[in-house]
Formats: sequence, structure tokens, C-alpha cells
Amino acid sequence: MIICFLALMVIGLPIAYNLIVTTLVYVLVAGFDPIQMAIKMYGGMNSFSFLAVPFFVLTGQLMLRGGLLESLIKFVNAWFGRFKGAIAIVTIGASLLMGSIVGLAVASAASLGAFLIPMMKKEGYSAPFSAAVMSSASLLGPIMPPSVLMILYCTAVGKTSITGIFMAAVTPAIMIAVLQCMMAHHISKKRNYPSYRKASWAEKVSATKKAIPALLLPVIILGGIFSGIFSITEASGVAVVYSALLAFFVNKSVKLKDIPDMIVEAASTSGLVLVLAGAGTAMAWGIANERVMDMLIGPLSSLPPWVFLLLVNIVMLICGMFMDDYASTVILAPIIAPIAWALGINPLHIGAVFCINLVIGLATPPFGITLFVTSPVAGVKLEETAREALPFLAVTIGVLLLVTFVPQVSLWLPNLMGYTG
Repeated sequence: MIICFLALMVIGLPIAYNLIVTTLVYVLVAGFDPIQMAIKMYGGMNSFSFLAVPFFVLTGQLMLRGGLLESLIKFVNAWFGRFKGAIAIVTIGASLLMGSIVGLAVASAASLGAFLIPMMKKEGYSAPFSAAVMSSASLLGPIMPPSVLMILYCTAVGKTSITGIFMAAVTPAIMIAVLQCMMAHHISKKRNYPSYRKASWAEKVSATKKAIPALLLPVIILGGIFSGIFSITEASGVAVVYSALLAFFVNKSVKLKDIPDMIVEAASTSGLVLVLAGAGTAMAWGIANERVMDMLIGPLSSLPPWVFLLLVNIVMLICGMFMDDYASTVILAPIIAPIAWALGINPLHIGAVFCINLVIGLATPPFGITLFVTSPVAGVKLEETAREALPFLAVTIGVLLLVTFVPQVSLWLPNLMGYTG
């Protein structure tokens, strides 16, 4: 399996097909009935939670096309625009708010980047810095709930509450956003990047009023989930209905002709997640058949938990540099999570550490996808963006280490709400 997987990766076969072919080779060599593979794949895809994925993607599309993005940007600008590096801070703040709606890093980087990177350049920010801020801020999308990555993780490993891991991610996401804003302000102050005048209270109130419809969406999504009013899937459906009402009838900026494109976008993203989930489940079944977990748990169970967590950070950061976050989740989560549980590590804690690690990889060279998205928009080379992104990645990794070795940073909120795993 390992040889086949690595060989197919070297020749560039897409990871979803790689997993399917690798598992099929294993099934044939091991002498199993191929129908077993189909059954396992179907079992991996047959999860009610996955219904939330197309709904959340549709919600993001409606928000982006519905003109609600500008109201969020103006809201953040009214309150924080007076600081040095105003637009960079606005970019990070808007990414945090968009993350609580869209849940996808690439969607945030593409949508916000097309609007804010040219604005930063126009204000005198260097092009590499503009792209770096956007690529780093977009990481908040998959960390701030709701997160498609975390839904996939919980489905892949079991024994972990989706609502609980959402709660565990809230504090780290806010901490990352605050520290990135402080870093942007520090760099902007050194380089004398511009700020806006201080907004009056009347302007702040006006911007807040206009942003209320958009701000209510994360409140509805997260408030409904955390309070137990509705499930993750029900929350995603409510979010689509609410955002559709705003887009079609309040702002009137989305037309019926836009619906097919939005459905295709939702279907393609959901299809990728489902295929990866099915293929990953089948491969995990093969790994279980070979008793790989028994071989790993034995030696690793003697390690202190902090050593194991340090190893997880190193391995996952490296994987994030080279592999897609969804693929890494379906391959590695079923291996790492049970070992962590055997060591007594809280399921929500290891889940948060795992997912934040992979998200950081989205902005890490050489294959950080958000770097590839933002660099062309800014008109710079990927290496230039990566160089400017290093300070932002450093503070993000700092939060990751804090979450790793001080579990209560992520666990206090789910524990407060009664979620222990």
C-alpha cells in the first residue's frame, strides 16, 4: 500500500484517485472480495453530517454574490481603520467573520483577495505584503467554525463531537486573528503604511447597522448549534435560507441565472469531500486489517503525551506543506486520533491540534494553496509572498503550540457547555 501510494503521488495522480487505486491494489493482493471495498467506501460517504457541506458552500456563495462582503469590510474598517496598517487589519477581521460563514480557506482567499489586495496596493502597501496578509488571514476560514475540514475529521475518526470541536476552535481562531492584526500593525508602523482617520460614533453606528444582516448569520449558525436548537446539518440549511432571503430580496444582487453556477460550485466541493471520505475509509479499513494500529500503539503508548503531541505537530506541519488538508485528514486522522486517545489525550484537544496544523500548511511553502491563490492577484512571485507571510505564520504557529501544550486554551469553552469529547 505504501509503495503504491507513494508511486502514484510521484507521478501526480490526484489524491482521491490515488487512495482508490491504492486500496484496490491492496484488496486484490490480499485476496479480498472487491465488493468489500465498495461497501467500505459507501459507509464512509453515508454520513448525515456531510449534508452540511453543500449547504455551507451555498451559503458562502450567496454571501459573496449577495453584496454582504462589503458591509462586513466597512464594519471592521469603521472600528479599526484608525490604526496603522488599517486595510491589513480589515482584511484579517473580515476573514475571521467570513470564516464563520464560509468555512473554506480558498474561498476566503479568492473572494476577499480579489477585492482587498488591489485596495492595499492602491493605498501604498507592497504587493508581496498584501498577498501575504490575505493568504495568512484566509487560514481563519477552516479554523473558525463552521469548518468543512472539522466535519470531515469527526466523520473520519468517530468518537468526536462536531459541535464540541467547533467550540474548541473558537478561542484559537480569535487568538490567531488578534495576533495577526498586531503583527500587521507592527510591520505597517515600521514601514509607515497608511491608516484612515478615526471614524465618528455616528459612522460606527451606521456601519454596524448596515452590517447587522451579515453579522447575524454567524450568530444564527453558531448560536443555534452551540445552544442545541438545531444540529450542524439543520444549521447549514437555515443559513442557506437566511442568506438567500438577503441576497434575493433584500440586496437584490443575486439573480435566478446565478443559481446554476452556485449549485455546480457546491456540488464540486461536496463531491471532492465525499470521494475523499469514502476512499479514506476504505484505506483505513485496509490499514486496520494489517493491524498497523496495534504495531504503532505499542511503542508510542510509552511516550509522555507532550512528546507525542510534539511529534504530531512536526509530522502534520510537514504533511501540510505537501498534501491537501482533506486528503491528509482521511489518511492520517484515523491513525493519529486512536493513538492519542490511548495516551489519554482528550478527543477534542487532539482534533483541534490536528486540524489547526493542517490549516497552517495551506499557507506554507512549497505547495501552500492560498499562496498560489493570492500571489497572481497581487502580481508577485510565490517566493515573495511566502517570505512576507513568515511573521504571520510564526504567530499562528505560536497559537498552535499554546493550544497543543495548554489544552484548556481550546477546551474551556466546550467543557463549559458540557462537551468532554
